Amino acid sequence: MNKRTLKILSYTFYTAAFLCIAAMCANALGITDLGHGGKIAAGFIAVISGYAASYFTALCAAPKKRYSIIKSTVIFIFVFYIIVLVDFTLIDDNLGRNIFNIYNWNTTAFSDYINRNTNIVPFATVRLFINAVKNSALPLYAVLENLLGNLVAFMPLPFFLACLFKRFNNWYSVLITVLLSVITVELLQLLFLTGSSDIDDVILNTAGAMLLYGVLRIKGVSRFISKITFGVWETENGTD
Repeated sequence: MNKRTLKILSYTFYTAAFLCIAAMCANALGITDLGHGGKIAAGFIAVISGYAASYFTALCAAPKKRYSIIKSTVIFIFVFYIIVLVDFTLIDDNLGRNIFNIYNWNTTAFSDYINRNTNIVPFATVRLFINAVKNSALPLYAVLENLLGNLVAFMPLPFFLACLFKRFNNWYSVLITVLLSVITVELLQLLFLTGSSDIDDVILNTAGAMLLYGVLRIKGVSRFISKITFGVWETENGTD
């Protein structure tokens, strides 16, 4: 493709990303209501469009500048991901989150939260969901949304860690960081009395992140990611 075509593509994708982010901001301000699914779709399209725009911009640039363009884009997307993650885990009232519950914090409220919204028994909540589906107490899609949502929530984290911090090129450093990040979120939910503090969330969040990291470390996948990121993702992150 010639530079003119690449520039048109980059401008088109930048516009799409901007519109999606604007829609999410309008939703946050209460101007519009995207709903839970709409927010996820808008965020996903914003990330894909934003990266595509930067990729085509990098192709127009001199080879020496391509790495820095993509690296800056990855940093921006990482910050965007953290903001969305905080929203979904601590703020989004559509998911039963309300960070302002902390203003009602007292020993009674804390005790109620512990009794109703915490679980330290592995897979107890998962079994509860499965039984609810069997007894027709919950629709299957609601259970899948919860379980798959927990699996997907921290999936991007290993990619960002490996791209932005070169010491994260082995599974145990990634595992420890992901695990600590997930536990931190659960403790923040406990502190703010929002959502639920559940060992099953820790298990599913961590499992999802490490599953994707395992896929990214496959040699062929790693080489492809390195190619489309102009080396921001190093091929050394992959393994046979």
